Amino acid sequence: MKRVLVIVGVLAAFVAGIAVERVRSEAKPRMWADALLDLSTDEIPKRARVYVNLDHWEPGAETGRHVHPGPTVFVILEGELEEVPAGGRARALKAGQAFWKPARTDHNVRNVSGRGARALAVHLDPAR
Repeated sequence: MKRVLVIVGVLAAFVAGIAVERVRSEAKPRMWADALLDLSTDEIPKRARVYVNLDHWEPGAETGRHVHPGPTVFVILEGELEEVPAGGRARALKAGQAFWKPARTDHNVRNVSGRGARALAVHLDPAR
């Protein structure tokens, strides 16, 4: 009988420890990183002009066809966009996704949803 009580006591302590740890971990704010883009490239020159834009599209708005002199990292923050490269196939861009746009690639980006859209664009252009 004494042995059973010891086993029950150990199990109770174990379960209580788990409960205390769960409460402690839920109370502590968390930080984490989701890898959105990871690639290797030869496109970045030794000296570059780096600029970051927070782009906004109203429903139905578009950039119009254009090119960037250097590559661009494009992170969709909210909404749903569509990118149409010259002579290429349209690609859906949704919130939470990141894309690499090679230098000198003709394209148009448009908001295909009925609500606003935002994206973070990190440009890596050749320095002047």
